[in-house]
Amino acid sequence: MKIPLIAVFAGVTASAPAIELKPGEKGIHINAGSLGGFELAYPAFSNGKDVHPLVEARASGANATLKYEGGATIEITTTPAGDITYTFSGVPADVKSFSSTMLIDISFGRGGKWKAGDKEGTFPKEKASPAQFFSGNTSSASITNASGDRMEIKIPDYSFMQLTDNREWGWSIYAARYFVNINPGMKTAKFKVEVTKGSGSTVVIDNFGQSTLEDWPGKVKSEEELKADVAKEEAYYAGLKTPAVDTTGGLPNSGQSLGLKKTGFFHIENKGGKNLLVNPEGNVFFHTGICGFQPSDDYTYIKGRENIYAWLPKGGDTAFASAFRKDDPTAFSFYVANTIRKYGQPYDSDVLAGRMIDRVRKFGFNSIGAFSAIPPVAKTKNFPYVSSLPINPWDTGIKTVPGAHEVWDPFDEKTRAIIEKTLAEKLPARVSDPLLIGYFVVNEPRYDELPKVIPSLNGDQACKRAFVDFLKKKYTDIAAYNTAWKATAASFDELTGKGLAVSTDAAKADTKAFTGVFLEELFKLVETNFRKHDKNHLLIGYRLQPVTIKDQQLCEIMGKHVDVNSYNYYTHELDKEQLKQIHQWTGGKPIMLSEFFWSSPSDSGLAGGRQVLSQQERGLIYRNYVEQAASLGFVVGIEWFTLIDQASTGRWFSKYSGESANTGIFSVADRPWKPMAEEMAKSNNAIYDVLLGKKAPFAWEHAKARGE
Repeated sequence: MKIPLIAVFAGVTASAPAIELKPGEKGIHINAGSLGGFELAYPAFSNGKDVHPLVEARASGANATLKYEGGATIEITTTPAGDITYTFSGVPADVKSFSSTMLIDISFGRGGKWKAGDKEGTFPKEKASPAQFFSGNTSSASITNASGDRMEIKIPDYSFMQLTDNREWGWSIYAARYFVNINPGMKTAKFKVEVTKGSGSTVVIDNFGQSTLEDWPGKVKSEEELKADVAKEEAYYAGLKTPAVDTTGGLPNSGQSLGLKKTGFFHIENKGGKNLLVNPEGNVFFHTGICGFQPSDDYTYIKGRENIYAWLPKGGDTAFASAFRKDDPTAFSFYVANTIRKYGQPYDSDVLAGRMIDRVRKFGFNSIGAFSAIPPVAKTKNFPYVSSLPINPWDTGIKTVPGAHEVWDPFDEKTRAIIEKTLAEKLPARVSDPLLIGYFVVNEPRYDELPKVIPSLNGDQACKRAFVDFLKKKYTDIAAYNTAWKATAASFDELTGKGLAVSTDAAKADTKAFTGVFLEELFKLVETNFRKHDKNHLLIGYRLQPVTIKDQQLCEIMGKHVDVNSYNYYTHELDKEQLKQIHQWTGGKPIMLSEFFWSSPSDSGLAGGRQVLSQQERGLIYRNYVEQAASLGFVVGIEWFTLIDQASTGRWFSKYSGESANTGIFSVADRPWKPMAEEMAKSNNAIYDVLLGKKAPFAWEHAKARGE
């Protein structure tokens, strides 16, 4: 869920928009003000297939230098007027063209339009068939959002372009891909980006934070409806029956029958060939958690696009002051505003959390997941929770590896010192907390990018210096290195400051081996300092994505340094064989499926993420996913993302480029998606029978149900 996104409902102002072009690690970031953010990927050379991969990208201000395997160089210059110039040198004769890709958020399917040459259309709301909904020669293309804001990219004459709907491959995003010929003697290629503001007259969000462009069951039409919900919901939740559980949601008396230990803390035990999560009372506990257990992704950035909303609080309107994020007048939650209308009281985080704990327990959820502030009421209600280690790079000074998302450099001495100091200072305060299940380390680090990234770095990065030392120790003589890598370096010192082409089998093997050294150093650093200050709680892993976790070397190393392997597994069809393989690779460590959701654009007014056709299907696919996982005997919990739907105009911290999906169990109107939640409850309430093999897991074959 962590991809560059573009909000469809971008704002408009009277002034002409500024365009900021900034070359980065992987492409040119285009900041088009309230229209949103885009990234135009760096050129990939082709002769009918991709050849001569990018070896080194060095960005400096508005410009960048790219170096490719085979000797090609591209100098990139940009201007505030939106001009992008690629200047080529040393391009091998076999190269015939280059391509560049730009991602476009799936929310453009709600009122967005495209134009390419003399062809035009609307972005498909449902998955397009064929996936390429435009293919053709053009010298310009534009996209327009529901408010009428327009972005045009002009490209060289005789270029070819495709617009694709990547839902065909399970990725809810559109993509524009440009193919530009490189003719003999060609020295430059020029792109130009232009943004035009809409008239500002289109209101796309109603008084309650819902889209005005469509209707759906459960859409709130008046404040009176909201207020009437209070009594209706009291009766509804009172009528939901749940099975008996122990104080914290575990299976009563299971500790005695299974011979489990009572340690006063959550821990892992192996019984009868199964990995079991055991709660402080000594009973088996399957973690059914919910990420973002408070208003969070429902806050949206309103500055510069106020006119697209039918209503916002006016200056001096103190009744809705608590609907803004603390000390941030640019971030507003329509969800919080709706609860203020509904209950007639300002937002109180602990009151809302207490209400939500009572509600979600009725749907069989038993704990708070990631990305959640821990409310005091959770302790009074004995509602367990997870946390994350307090070592985020953006507020600690930890050194990350450029080009590898959320990856810390364990060879950097300052980083090591920060991790040691921070954990020593902050972990002891919660070491005796029995409701704390354990700690995640980080969210979705891209360790799979390291073999490509580390060789491309320069000597400013400690891991690159360590890599060169690794090569020096292995080869001793620079001539031996040159033979193995097909290089022409004069000395090992020369390798530190430049990108290295990884093209031979020996080079690939060396890079993979050093990646293993890197991972061992990182995982050991974190685990050692964690265990030093907290021996009571679980280390529940790195929340890896599929693209990262499918690596035997990584899993074998990681398995030595975690109690639970956490996996952010977004899928329609649960791959049980893959999960078994990962479990085996990690040395039999249990798995927590720590982030997933499905959205239903047809009856929510929202989009994004893995999609199904209805709210009930969201529940049916949840049942298949959770019960099939629990039946494996080594999955100890799951975390649904999130409690409340994301804001229709995108979550606040990404400003105009925020995710805006139907992620929630509850809508912006504080209404549960009942057809989904009631299906979820069937699995959550029967989970211990499935876990212990007393009940066959529910099966719902999404692909076959689609006829796919």
